Amino acid sequence: RVRMGCAALFVVLGVAGCAANDEIPTLPSPPPPIALPDGFSAVVYVSGLDLPTSMAVAPDGSGRLFVNELQTGRVRIVQSGVLLGEPFVEVETNAIGGFPVSGENGLLGIAFDPEYSVNRYVYVTYATRVADSTVGTVLRFTDVNNRGEDRTVLLDGIPGAPGHQIESLTFGPDGKLYVSTGDAFMEAEVQDTDTFLGKILRMNPDGSIPADNPFPSSYTYAYGFRKCFDLVFDAAGDLLSSDNGPDGKDELNRIVAGGNYGWPLRLGETSEPEFVAPLHVWPQIVAPGGMTIYDGTQFPERFRGKLFLVLFGFTFTDGPSDRAKRVQLVDLETTPPSFEDFAVYEFPGIGNPLDIVQGSDGSLFLSDIFQGRIFRISYTG
Repeated sequence: RVRMGCAALFVVLGVAGCAANDEIPTLPSPPPPIALPDGFSAVVYVSGLDLPTSMAVAPDGSGRLFVNELQTGRVRIVQSGVLLGEPFVEVETNAIGGFPVSGENGLLGIAFDPEYSVNRYVYVTYATRVADSTVGTVLRFTDVNNRGEDRTVLLDGIPGAPGHQIESLTFGPDGKLYVSTGDAFMEAEVQDTDTFLGKILRMNPDGSIPADNPFPSSYTYAYGFRKCFDLVFDAAGDLLSSDNGPDGKDELNRIVAGGNYGWPLRLGETSEPEFVAPLHVWPQIVAPGGMTIYDGTQFPERFRGKLFLVLFGFTFTDGPSDRAKRVQLVDLETTPPSFEDFAVYEFPGIGNPLDIVQGSDGSLFLSDIFQGRIFRISYTG
């Protein structure tokens, strides 16, 4: 059985090169059909986005939500529930580069510099379709009155494909920038620490290689991944990543410097000392996506320090459908980590959650790539 990825879903839904909700039927008014624990509510925070992928909240207290649009290459700003007309920036993705729109290529990751209050730096990752190849890039911009200026290339030439290309990025407590990449369907190169494929890369904020990286003169921090959509640091300062398997055995991993996570030699559980075993393996296909560690006070105390993890979800005709489209709450302090459903999608076959971030007020924002919407989840008590 061949796993259906985002590229196939774009074709099925007919969204290539058009707004995310052009051909999606009218949806119910709020409250949207998202099942939540007692005391929680979800409302549509903003709509009208074109394939929204990753999100990030400005760390300056302004409440601005920055949202990537996959194939338009636009970084949009949402202020108090209003989508601003002018994008923060527009990068040269395949949708505006003169080549056919292709699968998962486009604008993917976004992060703010730890010293944003001083330097106003915003970082993005994107994959551009160029002729018969795909190239990934890490860019930095300076936020000047809601506009991205001083475009600076930190790293480019990262091989990609219509999927499994460059993905997410985040800053660590050490002030270094971590970037995840997929295998670009070139599995033979993943175990080579001198390539960019199937890696978590670590770099200085200026794009240079840190002297203390585990492999000399290499960006590689860890390797052996197939497709890591997101990266997040937990309360203990440990890096977590989600990885998508080819047909089940999706993983949640805790990343260690120099660690080999197995792909394509191993997938799922392993006791072999040369590989790092996953924190958790889903036997079925769930496509783990965006993640965030909750440290706010708007939710009850039991949620503090917990991981919220989006399962993008796929439904096959030969398997159950109740495994898909949800946000899970993960307690990382138990051994093994414990999982419970937090938000379960009940949309009738439409919509797919993708990323989740914490707002400045302690609520959560949940993006839906195919509806072109962002939901706001709050505790009402």
